[in-house]
Amino acid sequence: MKKLLVTSLFMLFLLFGSRFSFGATFEITISNPKYKPIKVGLWGFVKNTPKFVSRELLRTINRDLKISGLFVADQTQHFSYEAPSSVVDGIARLDKLDYVIYGNAVIEGKNIYVNLKMTDVLRNMTVTDRTFVTNRYSIDWMADKIVDILMGYVTGTYGPFESKIVFAMGNGKTSDIYICDFNGQNAVRITNWHTFNMLPKWVDSDEITFLSYRYGKPAVFLFNIFSGRLIRLFNASNLSIAAVRYMNNFAISFNRYGSTNIYVINQRGRVLRKLTNNPYINVSPSFTPDFSKMVFVSNRDGSPQIYIKNLNIISSAKRLTFQGKYNSSPDISPDGKKIAYISLENGVSYLKIMNIDGSNDKVLMEGYSLDSPSWSYDSRYIVLTGRIGNKNVIYVVNADNGHVSIAMETWLMYNGLSVSSKLQ
Repeated sequence: MKKLLVTSLFMLFLLFGSRFSFGATFEITISNPKYKPIKVGLWGFVKNTPKFVSRELLRTINRDLKISGLFVADQTQHFSYEAPSSVVDGIARLDKLDYVIYGNAVIEGKNIYVNLKMTDVLRNMTVTDRTFVTNRYSIDWMADKIVDILMGYVTGTYGPFESKIVFAMGNGKTSDIYICDFNGQNAVRITNWHTFNMLPKWVDSDEITFLSYRYGKPAVFLFNIFSGRLIRLFNASNLSIAAVRYMNNFAISFNRYGSTNIYVINQRGRVLRKLTNNPYINVSPSFTPDFSKMVFVSNRDGSPQIYIKNLNIISSAKRLTFQGKYNSSPDISPDGKKIAYISLENGVSYLKIMNIDGSNDKVLMEGYSLDSPSWSYDSRYIVLTGRIGNKNVIYVVNADNGHVSIAMETWLMYNGLSVSSKLQ
């Protein structure tokens, strides 16, 4: 019954959205002094547009623009979809805007038809002029797509907002798995087992893994977010571990024969391959897109450091980090070019990035209790958890310009996070 209830609730969220959100407080910090935001006019959806449609569209578009770290919104003018382009372009130039988004919407039955225009003011070009079909529960998702289209046009790389964040959150006595939009909106709980559930990972566009103490001892579960199918994937470990995708199987760390190494298992929990063979602790695997290389954490040289191993040939692992006493949580970007990780030094944690070969190692941000960095599918943003004062937060960091925003904050504790690939 619990499984059916969780599945039903999540299907409602995924298809129709949710009004439940932890993102009540939203902050923007420009950490790059050379940052010059691109000005976008959000000029309304006013003619024949129901107020709840225009309000939600503009709210989400504005939020996404801010989180991107690229744009600043202007809402001083309002035009209907039929406004002459010369009028729109003329006022946009007077306001020194770079782009303008405006339109209208009509409701027919259960469908909402949104007529949208997006223009490039400086080039006097139309970025898009199309009609989107949605419903009242998916307006946010359509707004995310609009911003992704704009980002693709401006930067040449499609935006990251058509993805979900899965995270664990609890009060110290229990912890559950939640999923929210990339901008922190529409959070919904997908477990309610009155125990510890943590370390969630997206392993496919419709599946996640997470660690749970549902049956007393730690076990890793595989959960399909569409069908609600729940599989106990692995329970032969006494470690707090996560499972990540490795080709058509899973990579997982556990203690066997007196040492902790990284193994490949199938959906039945059967061990298929040993990826590390070292008498020390080897954990936290992350793979290049072609699964030819694996980055992981090991204490083989004394303290936890980041290593890389070529899996196509018999070779030893190469150490990548030499600064910081404790380096952990590596995550390879989807394009296979960079590694994000956490470095701890004198009580302060740092989000760092480096090239896949360990070169150009640099600090992206510093903070407290930073953890669980996860790349967006466009290899441009890193989402991670941290702490400010007595609040725990989810950060979204633009790895290109260093812009940091807070998508969500809560007094509850986070226990792992992962960003999905682009969802259709």
